[in-house]
Amino acid sequence: MQKSFSHSIPSQCCQPFLYSKGPLPAPIIHGKETSRPPVISPELMALLTSSYSRTTKPLSKKGAERPCELPTRADPSSEEARIFGPFSKRREVNIRRRFIKTEVKKVFPPIDILRADTTQQDFQARVDLLDVLKMGLFAEAEKLVGELCKGPTTTRREQKDELLEHPSPSMSTDRHPSRWVCRRYRWLLSRLPQLVYHGKGINVQISSRTFAPYQKTLAYLPEVDSTTLSWLQMSNSERTSADTDKRRNNNNSK
Repeated sequence: MQKSFSHSIPSQCCQPFLYSKGPLPAPIIHGKETSRPPVISPELMALLTSSYSRTTKPLSKKGAERPCELPTRADPSSEEARIFGPFSKRREVNIRRRFIKTEVKKVFPPIDILRADTTQQDFQARVDLLDVLKMGLFAEAEKLVGELCKGPTTTRREQKDELLEHPSPSMSTDRHPSRWVCRRYRWLLSRLPQLVYHGKGINVQISSRTFAPYQKTLAYLPEVDSTTLSWLQMSNSERTSADTDKRRNNNNSK
C-alpha cells in the first residue's frame, strides 16, 4: 500500500505544482531549448524542504536547487574545471532532470491548500489546477477521524458511576465507530500535507487531527495533578538515596 501511495499518486497529484510562472532559465547547451534546467516552483520547493511532506530526510533550499550528484567541475569558474576541463553539458542536463524526477517521487501529495494573507487571484489559480480539491477527500478523512481528545483521567468505575448519576442524552459522535478505521485514516492524514499560502511564501503543515511521529505517545498523556506530582517526587528521592547508598557500599568494599 505504501509503495503504491508514495510512487504512483504523487506523480499525478504533484503535477500541477511542477510548473512555475517565472521566467525560464537559459539553456545549459547553447542553442538547444530542451536543455533548460527544470524550474522548481514555490510549491514544489516547500514540499521538498519540509519534513511533513517527505518520505525521507527533507532537502535544504540549496540542495534542492543544485543536485548533490553534480560535481564541482560543473562550475566553469571552479578549480577542478580549470585543471580537468569543463564538465559535460549533456551530463549536467541529465543529472538535473533525473534528480528532480527522483525527488518528486519522495514527496507526499498535497490534496488540500489553505489561504492566509494572499491575493484571491493567486490562490484561486492553484485551486483550479488541483482537481482533487473539488472531491472533498481531505474533509471526508478528517470527518472519519473525528476530534482528537486526551485519554481519560478517571478509572472505568468512576466513569460508570458518573454516567449513572448524569446520563448523557446521546453517546453518538461524528467519528467512525471502528477504532481501527480511525487509526488508518489518522495515519493517512499524516501523509497528506497541506499547503498554506501567506504573504511571505508557502508553508507545509499536516492536519490537527493526526499525530506527528514524535507526538504519538505524549499526546495521550494526561496532565499531572498535585497528588501524582507528590508521588513522582517521592519516588525520585527514594531512587536517589538508594543509588547513593549503593555507591557508598561499593567504595567501602574497595
